[in-house]
Amino acid sequence: MHYPKLTSFFLLLFIITIAASCKKNAGLNFNAVKIASVDYYRSGGTVYHYRITYNAFNTVDSIVTTGGGTDTGTNSFSVFSYTGSSFLITDQQGLSYGVYANTNGMILEVLKTDTMLMTYNGNELTELDYKSPSNTPPYYIINAVTYNWRGGDIISYGPSQGAMDSVYYDPRHIGQVGDALRIDDFLTYGRSLTSTADLPAELKYANGKEDYYYTFDGQGRISTLRKVISDNNSPNDTADYIYKYY
Repeated sequence: MHYPKLTSFFLLLFIITIAASCKKNAGLNFNAVKIASVDYYRSGGTVYHYRITYNAFNTVDSIVTTGGGTDTGTNSFSVFSYTGSSFLITDQQGLSYGVYANTNGMILEVLKTDTMLMTYNGNELTELDYKSPSNTPPYYIINAVTYNWRGGDIISYGPSQGAMDSVYYDPRHIGQVGDALRIDDFLTYGRSLTSTADLPAELKYANGKEDYYYTFDGQGRISTLRKVISDNNSPNDTADYIYKYY
């Protein structure tokens, strides 16, 4: 007489277990995911197509970009040359800048005109400084952005003195390289500056917000990302990212 209840109990337990497994995609190592291409479309007609290649160590070797404006007639590329854990990024005109990184892959410094300096607590970025040249002593100005974390996620970031932007997440999915907080850094530096536990779903700031919508492939990787930007300057502006993987 008790078997039906027992069967129902184990069936419920099985469903919960499968749901928890699917939630965090336990079978896929998201750190090993390699994006092959990104097609970017912005409302208003901007189009870019990115093609990414990797070296034998699975770090980015080159990013080739086609696009610009409403057509796709402009080509550019970035080539990555590594010395230890650090690297140079060289464009199609032969201009280069250096990126210092540690052996864990975290970027510590980007040597551009406005040098970027990163401070971490473990693997969490806590401060990003933009060091700009100045004509008066000490001949530079630093604008700092601080990051606040909770449970492996960035909950807010912004200037040390001023309003902070707030980030909200979808805890059903793991954050990954194609998500809204990482993809733009990846397309610039071949890796992202931050890595969150959960998938970012919304960014709120003083004059508006961005909402993030995703679709996924059969392995749990992001197939598409749509950013819907609503602020005083761009009501309901959209940016779409379409991904293919190796």
